[in-house]
Amino acid sequence: MKDPKNVRKNLLTVLAVLCALALGIAVGALLLPKDEHLPPDRAPEQDPNAVPYEEDTSIPGGEGGSVTLRYQATAEIDRESGTVSLAFVDPASSDQGLVIQLLIQGEVLAESGLLPPGTAVYTLELLPGAAERLEPGGYDGSFLVSYYDTENGQRSVLQTEAEIRVTVK
Repeated sequence: MKDPKNVRKNLLTVLAVLCALALGIAVGALLLPKDEHLPPDRAPEQDPNAVPYEEDTSIPGGEGGSVTLRYQATAEIDRESGTVSLAFVDPASSDQGLVIQLLIQGEVLAESGLLPPGTAVYTLELLPGAAERLEPGGYDGSFLVSYYDTENGQRSVLQTEAEIRVTVK
């Protein structure tokens, strides 16, 4: 037969552990940051208020800004020459200059200088040591694009990341 003191002691221990766990969960829920409203992973349906826009139309209430870019979704790294072949355009219709960085697994391997509106870049130099860290093959990578005001050179809060496929030779 079980000793009632041991049963009571075990029950109190289990109850204390459950209370501590519940308290920990409650405190964690209160201290963790609340989810911000995040954009959906997939594009939603077109906004019912969207209307056709013609290029020569001004924006009611004054002008804002315009960011446009074009790029090829592949890049090729030549380890021997230490260069990246790519195609990235900052069209003349944009009013922001931009800088692109080529990333693989979150690591910056190459970076452009400023591309003013109306310019393109087709070759970049790898950053020092980048060629040695890469093995030949295919990688998922991205272009991280930072925008800059063409009048005062200040970096914009706007940033774009575009997924690409990178081949290393």
